[in-house]
Amino acid sequence: MPRSVVVGVDGSPESLAALDWAAEEAARRGTPLKVVLAWPPVVTPLSVLGTVDLARRQADVTLRDAELRVKERWPELVVQAVQVPNDPVRALVDEVSGAQEPDGAPAELLVLGSRGFGAVAGFLVGSVSQRVLARTDCPVVLVRRGEEEGEEAEAGPREVVVGVDPFEGADAVLAHAFEVAQRRGLRLRAVYSWTLPATYQYAGIAASVDVTGEMLVYAKGELARVVKPWREKHPQVEVVEEAVNARPAKVLADRAAGAELVVIGRRVRRSPLGAHVGAVAHAVLHHVPCPVAVVPYERDEKREQEVGDE
Repeated sequence: MPRSVVVGVDGSPESLAALDWAAEEAARRGTPLKVVLAWPPVVTPLSVLGTVDLARRQADVTLRDAELRVKERWPELVVQAVQVPNDPVRALVDEVSGAQEPDGAPAELLVLGSRGFGAVAGFLVGSVSQRVLARTDCPVVLVRRGEEEGEEAEAGPREVVVGVDPFEGADAVLAHAFEVAQRRGLRLRAVYSWTLPATYQYAGIAASVDVTGEMLVYAKGELARVVKPWREKHPQVEVVEEAVNARPAKVLADRAAGAELVVIGRRVRRSPLGAHVGAVAHAVLHHVPCPVAVVPYERDEKREQEVGDE
């Protein structure tokens, strides 16, 4: 089975913006597009009155409209539309993992509207996107509506902005960012931003540290180190490297003004407890106006040990 781009829809403006973005990305990748509409079954006496049948008919109409919307703009794109009478989080996670098909392959990418799913048969969840993010092993792109409503883009070259931590998950996020930049013919801006821990401030250590000198030189060197292999692999991509002593979420939000996509990482946490989306990723998702790709990566214990020994 070919790997596909999966997009969740519900007919809302946010999901239609996600549908358009996903269709364009699938066309650029040369992969099929799978459109998924999930709605939870209603187990109440109202079911006798045809509530479930109504939800199914509404889902059919929404999916049919979604297919027509895609085919009008990308007639050669292979599109599969499915409705799943299940919890949206579980349905999307299963679709992305390939668990719904006997020989199903995991999806290459999942695309969602930034507000998650709206009301379908009385179901309203504001945290669908975050819950899906916590349980998927493929990159997830969250798309806000904006350009679909005629918003004007910032002047200047369009970019892919990628937030890089040279010591954790850099290869995963850079691989995704460079591939998108090359497919779309965009400049790539690799940003490494950091702040000193609060304990340094309280202890008065920060005053004795040359933040704008030695630390900046070190930061630029580490950023260049992790970006170099990807520059060599994608020589067609124009790259700007930027090391900044400032809060990462604020820097990425500022740079996103001229971006078509912001790429950030998310460390995979297998424990069912605790936060699965880090503070920086959470802030970026709430404040960046352009689409955001969240790329999962496994913890590199060997690299962390090497850094600790330095």
